[in-house]
Amino acid sequence: MKEFIIKNTDIWKIFLKYYRSDEEIVFLHSSQVTENEHYSILAHKPYKKVSKYKGQVFFNGEKKKFNFLDAVDLLKDERVERPKNWPFYPELLGFVSYEQDPACFAAYDEVLLFDHITKLLRVVQFEQTDGQYWLTESEEIEVDSEIEFDGQNGIGAVFIDQTRQEYIASIKKLQDYMKAGDIYVANLTQQFKIWSDQKPIDVFKKTRKQIPAPFSSFLQYPEWKMTQISSSVERFVSIHNGALISKPIKGTIARGENVVADRLQKEILSNSSKERSELLMVTDLLRNDIARISQPFSLSVPKFAEIETFSHVHQLVTSIKSRIKEDLTFSEFMTALFPGGSITGTPKKRAMEIIKEVEKQPRGIYTGMQGWLSREMDLDMNIVIRTLFHDGEHYQLGVGGGITFESEAEAEFSEILLKAKPFLDILGVKDVPSILFTTGLVKNGELLNLEGHVNRLKKQYHHPDLEEKLRIFAQNVTDRVLRVSTDGDSLTPEIRQLTHSNEDYRVKLSSINDEPSLLSNFKLSGPDFQKVFRQEVLDAKKEGFQDILFHTDGLVSELSIGNFVAKKGNQYETPAKYALKGTFLDLFAKNHTLIYKDIDLSDLKTYDCFYMTNAVRGLVEIKIDGIS
Repeated sequence: MKEFIIKNTDIWKIFLKYYRSDEEIVFLHSSQVTENEHYSILAHKPYKKVSKYKGQVFFNGEKKKFNFLDAVDLLKDERVERPKNWPFYPELLGFVSYEQDPACFAAYDEVLLFDHITKLLRVVQFEQTDGQYWLTESEEIEVDSEIEFDGQNGIGAVFIDQTRQEYIASIKKLQDYMKAGDIYVANLTQQFKIWSDQKPIDVFKKTRKQIPAPFSSFLQYPEWKMTQISSSVERFVSIHNGALISKPIKGTIARGENVVADRLQKEILSNSSKERSELLMVTDLLRNDIARISQPFSLSVPKFAEIETFSHVHQLVTSIKSRIKEDLTFSEFMTALFPGGSITGTPKKRAMEIIKEVEKQPRGIYTGMQGWLSREMDLDMNIVIRTLFHDGEHYQLGVGGGITFESEAEAEFSEILLKAKPFLDILGVKDVPSILFTTGLVKNGELLNLEGHVNRLKKQYHHPDLEEKLRIFAQNVTDRVLRVSTDGDSLTPEIRQLTHSNEDYRVKLSSINDEPSLLSNFKLSGPDFQKVFRQEVLDAKKEGFQDILFHTDGLVSELSIGNFVAKKGNQYETPAKYALKGTFLDLFAKNHTLIYKDIDLSDLKTYDCFYMTNAVRGLVEIKIDGIS
């Protein structure tokens, strides 16, 4: 084992210098430094680990029949040499999701402990793995300005698992249970699924600056294609030398625009009987939970409903203290306390049953916990709130609020939007939810390819009357174009005349490479998403062209208003990627041989003819400038 100290350094710059997207990393980063929260921990190169993923427990890489919690106890009890004179020993670092699957704790070969006040960096290298370490005692940290540059937020789209109406209905259902005496308070979660082309590391750079928090973190697990980006403000439990402290949060209000308005907001929050009663019930629940692992007569509540201020909000916070019983195990700790009372409800067991019934999907990492622990059961765990989860394709953001019988449903929905807004802003989301639309042809009162239009809209519109409403919109309409958009709760129809033209459909190849985007998977409304609004398309139309043929990395993709099809002999081919699959293509494929494949720009001259297809015009032969 090697250990050393580096003075006057910056752990953030070290992270930026050595970060790699293919390496497992745990970074518990205090981006909002306070007198009590001024340490950051950065670790990589795991050399022993216990994890749970999709129902399987793995101990040091081998599948086991262990209970995950017992396996963590076995792991932490494996004695290894530890560094000297550290203020605490983060021997295992990781997380547990709300459902306890996935979950992971690991010991890392290189661990950095940084004090933001003294600028002192402690480094330990356990020499348990092969490969180079990041740091040496003489390390000089320099970071190019390019690495730290945040760049633009770009654009993002969001789908929500409960629309405004659905969320309000869920609140009513919870209040019915309260009226029946089943529960007194429950935490209701809303999940935001966000599509953005921004990389997790770039998002983390922005959250660190724009949403600083005492329990910020960046946990990256490449084997699961999982990254967690957190700006949590809520400590779950801290234990140090047998002294336990928990700080539940209930009650949130936005910061004021100036000093006077900010002070008024704090007064409103402090005087809210609803928020204080909710916090009182949660405090009582946590006192009972903590008492199960505490020494007799050691439990106290030194602070109740104090206001703590963060970057975007004020919140009500309580402090609960005790001394833990001797020989406490991690399994006992989790059984008594997890998940936290502030994010479940009272009584806890019944509240969790009702939450599972009312919420639309598993919470995942949201309202789980992240942090570290040692062999003596010293630990520091925060609750995973204000956290983005990236699965290698899209981001997920869980946001919730405590519901009581006094709760006003509209106000509760507004509160979750307030909590989500800083993250949605970073990911470039403007409308919540993003507006989806579909466009089709109506003949003799029927919308052609109804099933395809239903499948497109149901990603956002969850109500069972979708197909029926589309049929109603098409009634008494003949040879018209029907466009239907949705915000999740409502469907907005627009009917317009079908235009015909005898002119050749002339198309121009795009002059630039179109960057690949996840957003091309959805029919999203507005100038930010629809290619038909791009300046290049508008300029081409002024030149007498009808459209632009886009391409990405040398491969043909799509036109601004439809799919691209090329014909060779009796076979039709259409791009396999970088294009939104139109509703017409499935219909066309029923009567023709249609192959999805990569079509290289250089191969276009080998085809006999080309077509534009969409649900309104069907199959239209096109002439590509310079090719056909």
